[in-house]
Amino acid sequence: MSLISDMQVGQAFLTVVDGYSRQRRKTVVDPYDPTNVTIGDWSDPDILPVSGYVHTVTSSEQADDASRSEVISTAEFVTDDTHADIKRGDRIVSGDGRKWTVQGFPAHDRNPFTGWQPTLVAALQEVVG
Repeated sequence: MSLISDMQVGQAFLTVVDGYSRQRRKTVVDPYDPTNVTIGDWSDPDILPVSGYVHTVTSSEQADDASRSEVISTAEFVTDDTHADIKRGDRIVSGDGRKWTVQGFPAHDRNPFTGWQPTLVAALQEVVG
């Protein structure tokens, strides 16, 4: 038997995921027009722990001038929690403090024959500088 066969027969596959947090800005009622609800700032977001991993897609550096440069990275956040409360505009924050913004609507992959949903994938963008 091969190592893979032994692993499939004798034990479950080892899954390594990291802990992240999902941050969402709270809604704020306009004090001058209580019927108008807007999105607040990032000073006091709602925080939800999520597990998964970030897969970097691209990273590019743009130097506007000698005093300022900007790095734009795109990535994907993948979690096996297909019901994770992640929406466009949210932030995904890693344990070391990196922050990505969710771009667009997260994808819920679904097998058309069985209905199995293995993952939720959210497109991310990080801008530094």
